[in-house]
Amino acid sequence: MTRRVWLLAVASLVMPAVMLAAGFAGYWKGEVASLSVVFHIMEGDGEYSATLDSPMQGAKDIPCGKTTVTGDSISVDMPALSARYAGRMQAGGGMIAGTFTQHGRSLPLSLSRTTQEAAALYRPQEPKPPFVYNSEEVVFSHDSITLAGTLTVPMWGGRHPAVVLVSGSGIQNRDEEIMGHRPFAVIADWLSRSGIAVLRYDDRGAGGSSPLSDGVTTLDFAEDALAAVDYLKTRRDIDATKIGILGHSEGGTVAFMCASKRSDDVAFVVSLAGMAVKGRDLMSKQNRMVAAAVGKPLTTEQETLVDAIFAAIDTIADRNGLETVLREMMARLVDTDEKVSQNVKMMTSPWYTAFVRLDPTAFIEGTKCPVLAINGDWDIQVDAAQNLEAVRRSLPNAAVKCYPGLNHLFQEASSKAQSINYGAITQTISPAVLEDIARWIVSVISGKHLESL
Repeated sequence: MTRRVWLLAVASLVMPAVMLAAGFAGYWKGEVASLSVVFHIMEGDGEYSATLDSPMQGAKDIPCGKTTVTGDSISVDMPALSARYAGRMQAGGGMIAGTFTQHGRSLPLSLSRTTQEAAALYRPQEPKPPFVYNSEEVVFSHDSITLAGTLTVPMWGGRHPAVVLVSGSGIQNRDEEIMGHRPFAVIADWLSRSGIAVLRYDDRGAGGSSPLSDGVTTLDFAEDALAAVDYLKTRRDIDATKIGILGHSEGGTVAFMCASKRSDDVAFVVSLAGMAVKGRDLMSKQNRMVAAAVGKPLTTEQETLVDAIFAAIDTIADRNGLETVLREMMARLVDTDEKVSQNVKMMTSPWYTAFVRLDPTAFIEGTKCPVLAINGDWDIQVDAAQNLEAVRRSLPNAAVKCYPGLNHLFQEASSKAQSINYGAITQTISPAVLEDIARWIVSVISGKHLESL
């Protein structure tokens, strides 16, 4: 064999590996433990990097660590998740077969090549033009707190009724974005197409709003919502006598707080799965329902322990004493010191202890404006029967409705077991719920208040 022929032969052996290596760049989608994941693998100057999306969990662009490509194989370290992926390109270059390892547990994970557009979850209710309303970025404030949001106002002239949207627990942006869904964007679009102006804003610590400081509780979030009401009252395109508050989950409780404190300024309340019982009772029930939903129902002993934990949070005022008690009890529920510390730290935070101790009954009874309170009967976070019955007791004239087959986000699901997989459901919020909310608000502002739906 001449030197020329030998070089050609070597080239023919090397080229397939080089082509495979170059072929790793792009978007790769797969499913592990019933969760969809998307790797974005990037190549530059012979070096590789990657990010990871978990669309069903609302996580995007999680930075990955060392990404190594050798021939037809790839490995990706994910230090943020204490995980690693290793796989091999299959014939044709359209699939990678491999293994996802996390905390010592290995699961098969095959990745298929996809596009950036296809990697995103399908959300058919995302607002789309043409719009019949104007959308404006706004900023308002109270005390030293600045809140940034979006105001949608119907295009036709005059003063419009309006509603402030208040999100649930945790730091939420103005769209209450969760697991690829933007429920507040969908609600705002629907209501503004129905002739109602809508103001939604970033929570403290999100988007353009002020940072979240230590010691903030649900009572502080009520002041934020009232600041939104006050801002709307300054606008010439808003009817200051027809401003209501729509709150989801903790936001529903905030709506009652605002209405009871400022009855002259809040014209109506819509509570979407709002807490209407004491936080201690809600959290005990929630823990039971969540455990059962994920296939690990609590034993009688565990139920007793959970109740004791929330009783301790409710009654022990001294934080050091509470930490000591919780640490002992949590050690009987979780299997590592790290998990014990994480849970104790969360449960002794100012917001958490205040939430567990909060009894909204007085706020609900003090609400004099029309009220719509709704829940889904597959809600495992705010039990429909427990909380809607509490609203009925406090406000016999409130419009109350429980929707069969809907979860905490008011999504329709194929089964109760599937209803907890919020990200896997394409629907953001049931159209029936959107229709009822709009119809009820229109009835209130037109003076024909519906007491049932």
